[in-house]
Amino acid sequence: MRTHPTAMLVLFLGLVFPTLGLNNGLGRTPAMGYNTWNDYQCNVTEGDDKNCANALIDLGLAQLGYQYVNLDDCWAWGRYPNGTIYPDPTTFPSGIASLAAYVHSLGLKFGIYTDRGYETCAKRPGSKNYEQIDADTYASWGVDYLKEDSCYSFSRDPELAMQEYALMRDCLNSTGRPIYFSLCGWHRWYAPKGESLGNSWRIATDDTDWSSVLTSINYNANLSEFAGPGGWNDPDMLIGTGYFNLTNPQSRTQFSMWAVMAAPLLIGSNLLNMSSYELETLSNTEVIAVDQDPMGIQGIRLVGGDLFAAIPGSNIWGRPLQNGAWAVCFLNNQPTNATLTCDQSCFAKMGFTSGTLAVRDLWAHEQVGFITPPFTYGTLVPAQGASAMLTFTLVSTDI
Repeated sequence: MRTHPTAMLVLFLGLVFPTLGLNNGLGRTPAMGYNTWNDYQCNVTEGDDKNCANALIDLGLAQLGYQYVNLDDCWAWGRYPNGTIYPDPTTFPSGIASLAAYVHSLGLKFGIYTDRGYETCAKRPGSKNYEQIDADTYASWGVDYLKEDSCYSFSRDPELAMQEYALMRDCLNSTGRPIYFSLCGWHRWYAPKGESLGNSWRIATDDTDWSSVLTSINYNANLSEFAGPGGWNDPDMLIGTGYFNLTNPQSRTQFSMWAVMAAPLLIGSNLLNMSSYELETLSNTEVIAVDQDPMGIQGIRLVGGDLFAAIPGSNIWGRPLQNGAWAVCFLNNQPTNATLTCDQSCFAKMGFTSGTLAVRDLWAHEQVGFITPPFTYGTLVPAQGASAMLTFTLVSTDI
């Protein structure tokens, strides 16, 4: 896991947390897959999970890297006298080990959900005081990914929260099975400590509308130094257009921005009734490649500020790629169409101070042309959440 100098010893909220490193070898690039919550919430069954795993294959998404099939809350039912957790016998009659085996038979990976509190958010059994038993159980079932939520823990103190997540981390590592560990603590103050605790950590509350998507982007603007191979800032799932009234352009903007922010790409939209537009968005191999770039540097805000502001109300974000290019997203959140310009100072932040740059449009899948000093590029971006996504590659230098 990449360790940032500023994260070696972080003073945050008056507390000091050393970076210990998760050391499980996972999450070298952001996780990609699917989560059941938005589709099914507490009505999920083993049949639903299997159908969604099949859909990842049938839609061609698995071949593009979407490998995790993550079962969220409401699978657990109770504990045996020895403390071992067991699933709802009505909705998961075959058991979780059988479900995981089915997912594995498709060449995919299986994820599951728990909570660091006494109960999950849906009041199913949590892992508090059962961390080792649960970790051993999940490993025996063949679990590849664990999301640990933060409901009913009765401890909002940051230090206690870190200790509880660290306990599950250590229990997972002790099993000998590599299990991707996803912290769901809903707050950006996890970021400076996340590298020592998990492979990803939520930085905000659930994304349920365009406003919450913008909130996650705003929060992530200050967290880029804490992400890298092995551990990622997680601004929540890709919510799409099906349940939360995002427009098509807003859905595509979320995907573009998540790629620039090196965020996990976990589908939270309906796999079984997916629109052609949504499928095209999720299948863009050029944007996926940005998200999965092996150098693993999270993007930064190059131009603009608070996305809720009427003026500027727009952002330009960029991240460097291993091939030397920069991927840049022009996001217009103003109420009218706008021409967004990356001027000379914007390009200077990318290290492009002279020379000629080739420009490629990742959604049109075409070369746009070349630009030279003064490094000004304007693009007309439609209103209220639309974006353009480009790459800039230096092709010649001034002598």
